[in-house]
Amino acid sequence: MDLSDIALIRAIQQTGSLSQAASALNMSQPTLSKKLARLEDQLKVALFHRHARGLTPTAIALHILDKQEPLQQGMAAIERYIALLSAQQTGKVRLGVGPIVEQLLLPDVLTAFLDDTGAAQLSLVTEHDTTLLSQFAASQLDIIVGPFAPADYAVPQVISVPMIEDDIIAAVRPDHPVLAHGAKAGAHLTDYPFVNPLPQGTMRTDNAELPGLPTKISADNYDLLKKLTFARDVICAGPRAVFTAELAAKSLIEITLPVPVRWQSCLLVRPEVADTPLARHLIGLFESAADKTAAALKKPA
Repeated sequence: MDLSDIALIRAIQQTGSLSQAASALNMSQPTLSKKLARLEDQLKVALFHRHARGLTPTAIALHILDKQEPLQQGMAAIERYIALLSAQQTGKVRLGVGPIVEQLLLPDVLTAFLDDTGAAQLSLVTEHDTTLLSQFAASQLDIIVGPFAPADYAVPQVISVPMIEDDIIAAVRPDHPVLAHGAKAGAHLTDYPFVNPLPQGTMRTDNAELPGLPTKISADNYDLLKKLTFARDVICAGPRAVFTAELAAKSLIEITLPVPVRWQSCLLVRPEVADTPLARHLIGLFESAADKTAAALKKPA
């Protein structure tokens, strides 16, 4: 049995008809019938129940289909590796990033990529952590960078490269009424609505859980959230690095959250992809951007 046999079983299972399955597989019905008969004879089992309305899969056929997805993902990974290796600097890398990484690291990475990769191409998507991990597992993305903890992916099949780790803070405009409470401002955060990114990934506390904050608007567009924070008596929470320019200009004021919360991010890539020149170069660009951001965070305010 090979992957073409599994595709045959899948097509018949989905259509319930030899003629429709043959059309989907771009072959004649007699050819498909012979292939199915040969496969059943080889396995010495019936794969489909034949009845007047068509064909339905037997328990054995359903078991084969249930087990085939990891095989297809493995084949997709192998094919992708060969494509990357053969293409080298003229190839294409499929990259997925989380919303915060998009804002903090991507501008520097894309600028450098445009300057020094010749005819190479980059396909980019911005998604939540769960979607990125799912597409990465299915070999739909070559590299993902998002709110992942490196220790969570310390397995032979995945290389994890630490990116940024930062404190989650609250930010308000300079004339926000919460600042009238001075050093006790953090205790009054729940008196005002929050505008926050959608919760995901590695926002972790050191001890107690952060109490529920009255989120009014959830969005992944920090430019929009900051505009709302400038204009209204709302509070915006996120990694300190997101607010670096505004905090330096004092157009936003930092308020420490009652419970310390840390945010982590890392880059995930499979070893065979990391071995290709173009992917290696892109990983290096992300490491440089992360180092630059970390250095900026260490500078005194």
